[in-house]
Amino acid sequence: MKRFSIRLLTLIISGVIISAVSLSACAGAPTSAPAPAVTNNPPAVATNVASLQPTTEPVAAMVNGKPILMSVLNREVARRLDGIRALGDPMPSDQKAYQDTVLDALIDQMLIEEAAAVQSVKVTDADVDAEIQTNISLAGGKDKWLAQLQSNRMTEDETRAGLHSALLTSKMRNIVTAGVAMTAEQVHARHILVSSEATANEVLTKFKGGADFAALAAQYSQDTSTRDTGGDLGWFAKGELLESTVEDAAFSLQANEISAPVKSKLGYHIIQTLERVKDRPISAETHYKLSAKVFDAWVQSLEKSAKIEKYPNGKS
Repeated sequence: MKRFSIRLLTLIISGVIISAVSLSACAGAPTSAPAPAVTNNPPAVATNVASLQPTTEPVAAMVNGKPILMSVLNREVARRLDGIRALGDPMPSDQKAYQDTVLDALIDQMLIEEAAAVQSVKVTDADVDAEIQTNISLAGGKDKWLAQLQSNRMTEDETRAGLHSALLTSKMRNIVTAGVAMTAEQVHARHILVSSEATANEVLTKFKGGADFAALAAQYSQDTSTRDTGGDLGWFAKGELLESTVEDAAFSLQANEISAPVKSKLGYHIIQTLERVKDRPISAETHYKLSAKVFDAWVQSLEKSAKIEKYPNGKS
């Protein structure tokens, strides 16, 4: 139940993982924070907004009057599919939907870079050189690093552009999330998840009749991750739970209060808030995830205010 649904902009460019240590030092992130998880859908190759000029090549999208070329999109889709294939993961069943997802990532990267330019946030050649040297060391030498680039369909120039974008994104992320504190109001709650409202009411009646909550969770709950621990969700801040209705209910209760049946996409929940604290320290992991959610919301705000035109079949 306690999972996170966040579009993390992980700092992995063209299959080469940027050193978590060096990025933390550059961006000012806490060194105890977890590195972004490696996925088979890394962020898009840098669109190199500053160098885009009017073109007769087919374009996949126009973002605030600037083009994303179909050739860039097609190359990025092919690169990502190669990565999925190399990992042995299932290939996307809907190629068109996958292409749309990659295009959205390219659009987001362009918007982040535009916002950075407005705020005069810059990454220097020296910053990029330092990251390249780190990656060469991680690869075991320049020849092995170049082989990695080749296997990922990337040139050195494209890799530099990608690293530049990653560092710029990291700087913007730290600016946008600077207000996320290391403490937050938190609740400690537990729940019982069942499939129907009738069953939820049955559980609630039994609890009010004196039945033990943990025993009811073991008997009824369909949440396999918590039922053996009495339905315990642990401590969490606002924005941490996957199911916002469960989170909202937990925060609406005082200590030791129990909710009426709460509906979510998973079913019906009986929720009991055990404790609540207004200013409780959060873990580095929680801080990172809350920051990522704030950053994601900021990117979505850029999307809403931008003029974005997509051309599914390309436009000359």
